[in-house]
Amino acid sequence: MGIFDFFKSSEKKEKEKEKETAGSGNNNAAKNAQIRRQIYDIANNESEMMESGNYSDDFTEISYYDDFGKEFKMPKKDWLEKKLYPSIRKNWNNMDGLYPIIQDAFSKGVYTEVKEAVLRFYAADENFERKMILLGTYHTKTGAYQNALELYEKNLNIDNITEGLCIAYAEVLELCGKVPEAERKYYDALEINPNSATAFKKYFDIVKRRNVKEYESKLEKLSEISGNWRAKMMRAMVFFKKGDKESGNFFLINALKESGYNSEVMYITSSIYILNELYDEFKQYVLAYYNPEKHNAYTALNVLKYYKVRNLYKEGLELCKFTSKFPWIEHYKKFMYYEDYFWKMKVNSESLNNDESASNHFFSTNKPIWYYEFNHPEFMLNQSRRVKPNVLILTFTSIGEKSELAENLAVSLPLYLNENLHYKTNLNYQLAVAYNKESLFVSKKRYSIDYMKLIRQQNNNLNFVLAGNILKMPNVEKYEIEIYLYDTFNEQKSTLVNKIYDENNIYSVQNDLLKAVSTFFERDFSIKYERNLHNLILFSPKLKFLIQSKIHKEHQSWRYKKLLSDQIDIVLEDRNNDLKKINLLALLYEIKQTNSQLLKFQKPIIYSMNIHGIFETQTLKILAPIIFKIYDDDVNFQANIEALNITDSNYLSWINRFSEE
Repeated sequence: MGIFDFFKSSEKKEKEKEKETAGSGNNNAAKNAQIRRQIYDIANNESEMMESGNYSDDFTEISYYDDFGKEFKMPKKDWLEKKLYPSIRKNWNNMDGLYPIIQDAFSKGVYTEVKEAVLRFYAADENFERKMILLGTYHTKTGAYQNALELYEKNLNIDNITEGLCIAYAEVLELCGKVPEAERKYYDALEINPNSATAFKKYFDIVKRRNVKEYESKLEKLSEISGNWRAKMMRAMVFFKKGDKESGNFFLINALKESGYNSEVMYITSSIYILNELYDEFKQYVLAYYNPEKHNAYTALNVLKYYKVRNLYKEGLELCKFTSKFPWIEHYKKFMYYEDYFWKMKVNSESLNNDESASNHFFSTNKPIWYYEFNHPEFMLNQSRRVKPNVLILTFTSIGEKSELAENLAVSLPLYLNENLHYKTNLNYQLAVAYNKESLFVSKKRYSIDYMKLIRQQNNNLNFVLAGNILKMPNVEKYEIEIYLYDTFNEQKSTLVNKIYDENNIYSVQNDLLKAVSTFFERDFSIKYERNLHNLILFSPKLKFLIQSKIHKEHQSWRYKKLLSDQIDIVLEDRNNDLKKINLLALLYEIKQTNSQLLKFQKPIIYSMNIHGIFETQTLKILAPIIFKIYDDDVNFQANIEALNITDSNYLSWINRFSEE
């Protein structure tokens, strides 16, 4: 029995919907009396009104994250009862545990519901600054400004004042309209820490609103004090805005030195130099001190801009690869742009793949594409004998308005169908995907009848050609999708799908396709209905990697980074789908071959998924040891292999390939 058989036996039914509960009893008068009593209680209890808010607020959705960092949402009322209150009870005597829970509630706009926790924290916490600011924030966010003022007035003195307390006090004063007093408090914070970002901004915002000349005068005085790098940085910006680059540069250089070339000043300085095309200064004062381990993503992007201007593609590719190990996934599009740009420079400069006349080739398969980079595990395939009809699946065409999504779906839909037909049917089919050099080819024209006849002439045993057209409609996010079967003997076309989809329901095309194929070929296979495009649109980039050279893959770090992040999310949102998990394991192994720097950041979540049993299904448990081999964890790898005690020669031969490399 191969792993394919496990897919059939391990498919799980959809979880049952939670049953709605309702109060029992047929006495309408009693019900009405109860409702009237509830309304009376709320209307006559001011405290309860403040605590409860309005009824609709109970159904406001609250975001929260599970153990894997996956975002979920639930009604506020449920979140309070199932998440917030149990966490508070659990940490009632642990102030270090209670503090982030209250802070998280504040970040979600939840204040009155944590009143008791706030008061408990204030009474028990030994960190004076922390508990004062927390209670002051609670009073401020609930509109009790006077209570916040009294809290700070009664408790703050010269011996316990801190930068944070000065700022918190000043913010309340400002809310109460006491701007002069707030200004003095912000200045007090600057005297404690002249480089405080919050105090500096809020103090000078007040001054600047009053008088621009006063703002520049006070900024000048502060910038003359040694160590006040923030004032020097801000004064430099003033000079650059006025066009005085020489004076601006003087203060930037001093700000860099006094800050120890910290992340913020390096970012501001690099941005100003790039904006003003001061590339020599950039090289001398930024690049000479740049450290990607120390400085942020914005500085890295500015360095890449500099490399682009200077045509330094080798340095650009190297930096792109190195920075891909950092948790900067929100910037992936910008880094991918530079990776592509520098790779094209490398190709042109080193005459790589310069055969302009290269013709199209075809990648042909009836196996899932993860198989090819996962050491060819034959035992994981459907070994059933394939039977007629004989079907050729082509990539779809992308016609109409140019669309990245349409071009993706033109490749991803056939690949998605391929994976499902492989495991769920014994249909004799073959998928052919056209590519040119290292790029997938998607036709911009519909396939002609003559083209279908040509295909038939080259294969007399062919019964059907499955193809389709994806037409992006102009100026709207709508797609007219036609998927059809061409009968090569009768020269007739049968429509499987012909529908207009919008951005809200286009995900359902994959479900419609499987249903239509199942019906046409009378293959009654189970269909796992997808609720979004997340999984589908990953097929195309996976195939792109498959046809690329190893050296190109090595410089696709950010595309791999995004693909891995998306694949992890897909597994976490559909934890009963074994095929998606196999795709994740295969991708991890593929990444290890060319971009192993990406693995470290994702190691905690991958190990956590394993600990929580996500890979404990009958199918996945025999693959899970590969996780430890990928992470060079030989102790856990050997322990898992011994615990499985598998003697099948095909499996052992495959698993040994990971040790041979």
